[in-house]
Amino acid sequence: MKHVKGMLLFGPPGTGKTLIARQIGKMLNAREPKIVNGPQILDKYVGESEANIRKLFAEAEEEQARCGNMSGLHIIILDEIDAICKARGSVAGSTAVHDTVVNQLLSKIDGVEEINNILIIACYSTLS
Repeated sequence: MKHVKGMLLFGPPGTGKTLIARQIGKMLNAREPKIVNGPQILDKYVGESEANIRKLFAEAEEEQARCGNMSGLHIIILDEIDAICKARGSVAGSTAVHDTVVNQLLSKIDGVEEINNILIIACYSTLS
């Protein structure tokens, strides 16, 4: 049975979005969540930001390949996702980097290779 692959928690800084995301993981009896601040994904070297996205999903993909539907639920909490997921083509001077990071993330979430053992919880603070 397919499940929701992602959730977006929105609110001002310091209101407990990350805490709520952790508690959701506990309620679902999932593995210890991977918590990543959005800016940590970005790298100054070409292709490394995209590689950082792929690394986040690697463990869940490997376990799904090995265990199939018996794989445990993996949770990735992307805190401050607004730092990396700007509207494509909107950041002057660095559009290519941000666009490829967003494209890589979208590819992993809803790409050709379906990952059914993962839940992504993104925390977002600014409305623009």
